[in-house]
Amino acid sequence: MGYRLACLAALLLVAAACGDLASGVGAPGTPTAGPLASATSITPAASGALTLAQLKYRVVDRFGRLWYCDPDFYPVARADEDSLAESRFAEIQSDAATFGAILAHLGYAPSSTYTHAQKLAIYTDWKMLGALRLDPAGAAYHFTARFTPDEKTGSLVDGTVDGRGQISVISQTPSGPPPCPICLARGTRIATPNGPIAVEDLREGMAVWTADASGARVAAVVLLSGSMTAPADHVVVHLVLADGRELFASPGHPLGDGRRLGSVTSGDVVDGAVVVRADRVPYGSGTTFDLLPSGPTGRYWAEGIPLASTLGR
Repeated sequence: MGYRLACLAALLLVAAACGDLASGVGAPGTPTAGPLASATSITPAASGALTLAQLKYRVVDRFGRLWYCDPDFYPVARADEDSLAESRFAEIQSDAATFGAILAHLGYAPSSTYTHAQKLAIYTDWKMLGALRLDPAGAAYHFTARFTPDEKTGSLVDGTVDGRGQISVISQTPSGPPPCPICLARGTRIATPNGPIAVEDLREGMAVWTADASGARVAAVVLLSGSMTAPADHVVVHLVLADGRELFASPGHPLGDGRRLGSVTSGDVVDGAVVVRADRVPYGSGTTFDLLPSGPTGRYWAEGIPLASTLGR
């Protein structure tokens, strides 16, 4: 019973994250919300104080990259990240303090032109800085966030940073990835010992196939199933493999090998088959779905393609 309640709590956190992200809260460039907007008007008064962007970099340099739900992937993917790096570059440059901090941190000299690779790196850091909240707390700023050195392990840190970049840790505990809302299209067939079943029809306790620690297919049960209402402009990846397997799922959904679906392109190999197409297409079915099977890996097969669960463990 305690485990089921914990799973339910995790699902509620995912649903809450979906609501916040769908409304644009926390996305860089949002004028009425988000970490950059919420604290932009506050400037530390002490002599030698750093800018907010520089303070955020002090925190990241201490604990690792921010582990967050990238707004380009969760829950709505409106365009390719490469395209967004170009289209939003003028917006990034307009914030001179943040732009200057990013250039300095990346080691780029100020220039009238930048390569696409530089723009992408700048855009990636701009999103990260925008997602890291620093809330005024007396003479310092308070933060609570997940950080990771390798996108595999991480920690949840509660702490403060003052205007000169001095960090005080209140608590630091091991943490898995954030509960980003990334789900499957309605009608996606999940492999089970009783034959394929549409993901929306699976319920807790029902049998499914999962992978054990060695990668072998073994029977398991659904520990958690969930659904989320997708925004009207939700976009999914249409993945087609050369052997005929085909899948519709959100760009941020992890494949069984850990790659995000949105990172796969034509010519790549997925589960031993060449990718024929990996296009982003509008999703018009309203609700998206996911499940968490029992066992050590959280993996399952959707339309014959091995995936990892987004619901956490």
